[in-house]
Amino acid sequence: MAASMAVMMKPMAGAFFVLLDKTDVCLYISTAIIGVCTGAITSISVSTTTELFGTENFGVNHNVLVTNIPIGSFLFSDLAALFYKKEDDDHHGNGRCMGMKCYQKIFVIWGSLCLLGILPALILHARTRKLYSQRS
Repeated sequence: MAASMAVMMKPMAGAFFVLLDKTDVCLYISTAIIGVCTGAITSISVSTTTELFGTENFGVNHNVLVTNIPIGSFLFSDLAALFYKKEDDDHHGNGRCMGMKCYQKIFVIWGSLCLLGILPALILHARTRKLYSQRS
């Protein structure tokens, strides 16, 4: 299951970098890819929770794992607001930053974090695969 998460994170990371393109087509495609991959990862997390911790106390374990959704949303949106404000202060100072330049840095950061997230997913996959081979 962790390998599936890594597989979903790769196109999602790419989609954040595609958002650097100013065309509407890239916006639509990137948004769709990010949405599909996020939904798939959320669905996969249920199986991963069971795989890692078993079914005993599943509800508690799963809820602890999915707390990343509201925490990540808060932190990423706060980070985006800080970068938006900084870009506005650097270029305009009128509170109306317009265009891609306002969000370019944050898209690079989010894409890079997604790429970085592939590594722990692959490590988790290797560790759980090793665990399953020892059980057999």
